[in-house]
Amino acid sequence: MKKLIIAFTVFFCFQLSLAQKSDVNPIYIVDNVIVSNVLLHSFDPEDIENIQVYKSPSSQIEQYDDLVKNGLININMKKPLNIEKVTVGEAKKKLNLTSESRFFLNDIEVHNNSILIAEDLLKKARILQPDKKFNNYKVPAISIETN
Repeated sequence: MKKLIIAFTVFFCFQLSLAQKSDVNPIYIVDNVIVSNVLLHSFDPEDIENIQVYKSPSSQIEQYDDLVKNGLININMKKPLNIEKVTVGEAKKKLNLTSESRFFLNDIEVHNNSILIAEDLLKKARILQPDKKFNNYKVPAISIETN
């Protein structure tokens, strides 16, 4: 019965994410690492220990409070996955930007530089240069879509 509930929950989360508008995507966290939606399709539902869905800030996920705006799906695996990860601060350095640079995931600004993201998300990163006409940034920004 537990396996059926887990499988249904994963299926529901995938369907929910597909039903969202393209500009409103939840953030997926697997074992405390923000991952791309594509990675989720590689999971065996049998390997999932539990799933929590958050629609508003919570003390359980307070380091991710910035990101809960469009929903946050937290997945814990029975055995830790080997996901290459970097902090937001390290990602800025890898992309040759300063610590003052802004960082966005699914168009939501991340203020916590210690949040872990899957390193493969950096392949999707767009660097947005300051431009008074379009974005009014004073420093460059990193924008990453997780879908």
